[in-house]
Amino acid sequence: MSAKHAVLGLVIERPGYGYQLAQRLEERFGSSGFAPSGVYSALDQLSRDELVRSAGEMGAGRARRAAPRTIYEATEGGVEHFETWMLDPTPAPPLRDELHMKIALCRPGNVPRLIEAVAGQELVCLGRLQDLKRLSEQAASTRDWARLMGTLAAEAEIAFWKSRIEWLQNARELLEQLRDEHEVSPFGAGGPLVGARVGRLREV
Repeated sequence: MSAKHAVLGLVIERPGYGYQLAQRLEERFGSSGFAPSGVYSALDQLSRDELVRSAGEMGAGRARRAAPRTIYEATEGGVEHFETWMLDPTPAPPLRDELHMKIALCRPGNVPRLIEAVAGQELVCLGRLQDLKRLSEQAASTRDWARLMGTLAAEAEIAFWKSRIEWLQNARELLEQLRDEHEVSPFGAGGPLVGARVGRLREV
């Protein structure tokens, strides 16, 4: 997912300079993984496409040690482009990520290391879920439009992380069971306990 439309939307909300926009992007879309450098690339592209333009510069301050910062604002074409994008159908997100691929291609000797990787992701997802819940609770009483929409988006993320944590926990339990059974006998068709666990995963 490109940062282009996210940056354009932020500029339409309120003009700003690169570093400031990167901070706002992190606050609004922290879990989306946008790199700060992506903001500057997006601004360059938006400028070339004449969707944003310079609205002046912010001075370097009394020390004059830093270069002036360009303030960006949206053009009329930029607002029109953003509204068209906003109304376009949104495709379903891709299902597979790197961990899905590793599990699909896993060999018996990879199982112990894969269990560690899954457990590590569990901890990361649990931490992100707690952060989102805290932010959602803090913004619950606000009437600011941007914060209300941010809270709604956060609720979607909360549902996603809850679902992923449940899948990770079930996947880890199955992998641990496969590892333990392999210590008794080589992998084959799988015993009744493994079959029951796979059935439970399909139900989830």
